[in-house]
Amino acid sequence: MDCPKGHGGMETVPINSIHIDRCTSCGGTWYDVGELRLLKDKEAGGDYCWIDFDLWKERHRFRAEKQERYVCPGDGDPMTTVHYGESPVAVDICSKCRGVWLDADEYERIVADLEEMVNSRSAGDYLKDVRDEFLGIFTGPESPVSELKDLGRVLYLLQLRFVVEHPSLRAFLSALPRF
Repeated sequence: MDCPKGHGGMETVPINSIHIDRCTSCGGTWYDVGELRLLKDKEAGGDYCWIDFDLWKERHRFRAEKQERYVCPGDGDPMTTVHYGESPVAVDICSKCRGVWLDADEYERIVADLEEMVNSRSAGDYLKDVRDEFLGIFTGPESPVSELKDLGRVLYLLQLRFVVEHPSLRAFLSALPRF
């Protein structure tokens, strides 16, 4: 496999039991379909692991970016440069094999964007997410156990956000006797 930017060969590297292809020259990485989400879930373990960052699930959220004219390292088709949702990060995708190319710092920028999203959501936003995650237990892309974990994380974040938005409630709850 060759770097789509023309830098030469790529090497397979294991990251958290996921094998991705990385350019030995520029440090860009190639993710086969689903690998980006799996990596985010395995590395996250925290407050944003519940976010289903699946580029192909919500194609309608793509926003076009200046096209870089790269060729897919997997199948040789032209790739498209897009933003996902409101993210400022532009990624290159192959619509045929559904692979994703990230430049050297783009994964870190995606994670930072997810963290910012988690920190800026309101309690009302989290209530909507609770509903979506509950439905995901029955219809989601992951196993029911994984979806339950996601629901638990969203409920935890809702609790934190609610206390931040209502500091008088925190004082009241702290004054209650513990059982």
